Amino acid sequence: MGKTVLRIVLTLFLVGWLLTQVDLTSVGAILRGANHWWLIAGILANLFALFFGTLRWQLLLYGMGVRQPFLNLLRILLIGTFFSMFLPSSIGGDLVKMVLIAPDTEQREAAVSSVLMDRIIGMGVTIAFGIIALLFLPEVWINTTLIIALFAIMILFVGAVGLLFNNTSLKVIEYMLPRRIWQRLGTSLVKAHTSLMALRKRPDILFGSALVSALRQLTICLAVYFAGRAFGIMASPVAYFAMIPFSQAITVLPIAINGLGLQDNALVLLLGFVGVSPAEALALSLFMHVLSNGTGLIGGLVFAIGRRRQSIPDTVFKQGL
Repeated sequence: MGKTVLRIVLTLFLVGWLLTQVDLTSVGAILRGANHWWLIAGILANLFALFFGTLRWQLLLYGMGVRQPFLNLLRILLIGTFFSMFLPSSIGGDLVKMVLIAPDTEQREAAVSSVLMDRIIGMGVTIAFGIIALLFLPEVWINTTLIIALFAIMILFVGAVGLLFNNTSLKVIEYMLPRRIWQRLGTSLVKAHTSLMALRKRPDILFGSALVSALRQLTICLAVYFAGRAFGIMASPVAYFAMIPFSQAITVLPIAINGLGLQDNALVLLLGFVGVSPAEALALSLFMHVLSNGTGLIGGLVFAIGRRRQSIPDTVFKQGL
C-alpha cells in the first residue's frame, strides 16, 4: 500500500512539473491542426510494432522448446498491455503475461523465463538502436551531460544482464530470500534460470530475436515520426530514431503509474535537444499514450469476451503495486 501511495504521489508530481514546462494552449492548437492521414500512418506503423513484438516472443519460446500459436501470444500480449495501464510501467504487464502463459504449457518455468528474456532483448536492442542513431546526430555530441547519461544507462543495463546470466545471481537471491520462501520458490527459480542460460547455446534464436526487435523499434519510431509530420514538426527521422528509444528506456522505470508524467517529461527533455518545442513533444507523447492505451483497451475487450476467461490472481497486483 505504501508503494502505491508513493507512486501516485510521484506521478502527480511529474504531471504537475510537466504543466509548468508546457503551454497547454499551444498543445491544443497542435492537436487541432493535425493531418489525419499522417496520424493513420502512425497507427498502422504501431500495428506492425505489435506484430513484431508478438513474433519476437514466439521465437524466444521456440528457442526454449515451447510451442505457442501466434494468435494466443497476441491475445496474452494485448491483455498484458491492458493491465499495464493500471500498474507501474510496462513491467506490470510482464507479470500478467507470466501468469497467463504459464497454464498454457507444461514447461512453465521456460514460458515464464521467455517473458523476462523478451524484455531483456527488447530493452537491449532499444538502447543500441538509440546509440547507433546518435552517431548520425552530430549536433547533440556537444552536450556532454546527455551523452554521459545515455551511456551510463547502457552500462547499467549491460551490467544487470551480465549479472542475470551469471550463476552467482542465484546464490545472491538464495542468500537474500528468507529460507522459507526459498524452499517454496527455489526449484522454480533454478529451472527458470536454467532456461535463460540455455539460450546462450542458441545464437540463431538470439540473433533472430534481436533482428525482429530492431524491426519493432524501427516501426515504433516511424509511428512517432509520422505523428510528428501530422503535427507539423520538422525534426528529421534520425532525431526520432535517437530519442524515442531512450524515452522508452526511461519510461520502463516503475516509479509512475502507466508511465504517466515520466514519459512526457522524458520526451520534452530529449526532443528538446533536437529542436522540438515542449508543446510539440507533449503532443507526440499524448499520441504515444493514445496508441498504448488504445492497444490496452483492445486487450481489455479480449480479456472480457475471450472464449477462455482467465482471472488475474491478487498476488500479481500486490507485486506490481
